[in-house]
Amino acid sequence: MTGGRRSSTLPGFVPLAFTEPAIDTWPYRLGPQESERLFLPLLVSALPDWTHPLASAADVLRPALAGAPLPGALVEAVLAAGEPAQLGLLAANQRLLSDRPDLRDRLAATGCAPVARVILGLGHARETAWPLRARRRVLDCAGGAGWAGPEGVATALLAMSDPGLLRAAVGCPVAGVARGVLVAVGGGLTRAEQLRGLLTVHDHDGGPAALRLLDGASWLRPVVAEVVRDVLATGDAGALRKAAEVAEGTDGLVEELLDTGSAEREELLGLRDEVDWALVAAWTEAFDEVAAGALVARADCPGWARDELYRVHGVAVAERAARVDVGMFAVAPGGARAAKAVGVVARRVLDEGPGDSAVVAVLEAARPAVAVLEALRQPSGGAGPVWASLASLVAERLGEDVEAWRAVRARLPRFAGTVAELLHQAPPAGKQAGGWPGGSAMPESERSTTVTGARSAFLTLLDAAPAHDALLPHLDGRTVCDLFGHGRWRPEWIDLALSSPDPRHLRVLTNRGSLPAAAIDVLMRLDDPAVNARLFVRTAATAPQRERLLSGRPFNAPGPLPLDPEMVKELSRRAAGWRGRDAVDCADLELQRHILRHVRVRGIVPQLRMMLNLWERHGADQVTNLLDDEPQAIAHTRKVIRREVRAYLTKLLAGRDREAALAKLRARVTEGETVQWQIAALREQDHSGNELFKEAQLWHWADLMAEHARDPLPGVALNGLAKIPECPDELRAQAALHGYDQAPREVLDALAAGTTPRELLRGGSIDYDVVTWVHQATKTGQLTWDEVLESARPALRVLMLWGGERLRDPLTSLVRACLDPAPEAWVLALRMLPDFTGSVAELLRTAATATGVVLAHGTE
Repeated sequence: MTGGRRSSTLPGFVPLAFTEPAIDTWPYRLGPQESERLFLPLLVSALPDWTHPLASAADVLRPALAGAPLPGALVEAVLAAGEPAQLGLLAANQRLLSDRPDLRDRLAATGCAPVARVILGLGHARETAWPLRARRRVLDCAGGAGWAGPEGVATALLAMSDPGLLRAAVGCPVAGVARGVLVAVGGGLTRAEQLRGLLTVHDHDGGPAALRLLDGASWLRPVVAEVVRDVLATGDAGALRKAAEVAEGTDGLVEELLDTGSAEREELLGLRDEVDWALVAAWTEAFDEVAAGALVARADCPGWARDELYRVHGVAVAERAARVDVGMFAVAPGGARAAKAVGVVARRVLDEGPGDSAVVAVLEAARPAVAVLEALRQPSGGAGPVWASLASLVAERLGEDVEAWRAVRARLPRFAGTVAELLHQAPPAGKQAGGWPGGSAMPESERSTTVTGARSAFLTLLDAAPAHDALLPHLDGRTVCDLFGHGRWRPEWIDLALSSPDPRHLRVLTNRGSLPAAAIDVLMRLDDPAVNARLFVRTAATAPQRERLLSGRPFNAPGPLPLDPEMVKELSRRAAGWRGRDAVDCADLELQRHILRHVRVRGIVPQLRMMLNLWERHGADQVTNLLDDEPQAIAHTRKVIRREVRAYLTKLLAGRDREAALAKLRARVTEGETVQWQIAALREQDHSGNELFKEAQLWHWADLMAEHARDPLPGVALNGLAKIPECPDELRAQAALHGYDQAPREVLDALAAGTTPRELLRGGSIDYDVVTWVHQATKTGQLTWDEVLESARPALRVLMLWGGERLRDPLTSLVRACLDPAPEAWVLALRMLPDFTGSVAELLRTAATATGVVLAHGTE
């Protein structure tokens, strides 16, 4: 069935105009993501030979070659054809090269000018040059059209002033290039580069006569100048050839790596296909950490050579080695930060090595224990099998034995053995005298900003401990700060802090930066102004919690709860970090005005609630004062008090019966804060970005979830609620499951009138604003992606909108049935795609039928 231009069969459904791009403009209109989607049929193809489509539909394939992931057979066809323009497009295909980095060398080896322009960064202003290895290779292999002449690559290259680009051209056989580079930047070239440049001049740009012109140049290295004189004296370039070969091997590499003033050492190393590691090892002591790191980063660096370099430059090798293994724990790392090197290797072994054996090696072979235990804290949270093993070891060897813990803490700073050895060593007999080992007073701020060294290592052990009840009374103040401030969170700490005879323990706990909202909820019920002051600035405090903390309304104590004066003073200096409900019930008038200058209370009902609280707490005169002397916004451009709120309150305050006015305001606020009002408002929304979801509402989450269970809320409402920080995870999960189902009003009206999703797709040309509706329809089972391929039109737009993983499976079977049997079918489908008005399935079947492909039953 062929696709024809169809008019919409849905009353009132008029698709937006969409102008298809012409073929020759595609490369300029399609971004990488668009190309990837549009040419998904190419990627799922199993066509073994792309020679014919590549030759017959090259213009259509241009954007695919330049920006889409491609099947290996198509890439091989482009490389085999050797057409320079197509090769240049492949070189510009960043998605392809990221998937297949091996193509860089193969493309560079073509030596064609379009590829060179990409590699050298001579094209678009945003392009960056490739690594020196690729630049050198493409210039060494330069040949064909596009190199010479005023517009050629050689001319553009020699006009550059960047020595890094020019040095790559020492082996370029194009006339004048190597000689120009030697003259321009010869003094900054390595011995190997000077020799290669001179050999290129001899072989490709004038022979001995040209070489003689460079004899005696001041920039020639002495050893190079001697070789030149020998060649000119004997007329035999063999010495020059041999000298270049030696310099470009490991002998010259060592010289280059020892040049600590060079910024290109790692790239120069990348020019070598092979390295004589025995020769490198002989110079281990002489290399700095930059050179050592570059060497071990090579995939071909053998373990023994890596270990030799690790003995000298521990941290650099640990961080940069292509591979690490447990054998490195038997090697003593060199350098001033040897312990850090052990920690880096331990962390990498755990992250990269096989689970069980890596865990055993880290705990039983890596040393010293301090470095290993510090490494176990990264990443934070102590996930993985090593944490379970450590916890088991700590429970077995230390448990709740305070003296065993004391002995471990005393040994830890100077202990040179492994973690297992540290824990297995028996504590001294009897109770030890004195304070806690390594102890120090609690900081005046009652918090520790950083935890490092032995303290960090001991904190790792505390994190692995089964419980802290027995230990807490014995720990020094600084260690308590470390534990409560940086240790792995435990809900039981709240009871420990509350039952502790030391009141500082509770304050330390409330200073924890990552204190969870559930803990804040418990601690704020203590009705302690000093505790509340710390809780308010915790990141996890929710909007309702912050409002309550500033309200001065106690949970249990009689009468108002005073705000901590130091907190009020500190918050009055704060310009950022405010939230929409912070001012709604603030007990301090000046602080409330300060907050209003920096953040808007969004929504009519939340503003009325703020005015009601103000009236009830301070009287109607304070409401009048706020209206008459409205704070001037600093951090936003809107009026602090909404026009509707001002008008309503002005009318209320104009009456003589203030009690009746207050009752009327109270009733208005109460009605606006009911769950019934919220449900009705949610069901009226048509966009999840609407103002309702930005308002400072106090949402009735439990009731909303019950309502959703009774009568599901619209997807728009779910997605709007999911953007609110306090939204429960259960409701947020429902929003994610439901999807984002915004759709044009015409589409929603048609669906409400009984039109099926498939009829809707077939009835009119799809447009961008139905994308999310289609996604939602597939999630709920109203549509399948097979039906999208069969019914949505036009084909080009369908691929542009959805050509990704969703369409991969259904499209694969269609492509392989309709196009892969005949290269001609591919050519026709690609040529028809821009103007075809039917569906993707219709496009592929039309191309198949027209080229004689016999379709199997079920695909016709």
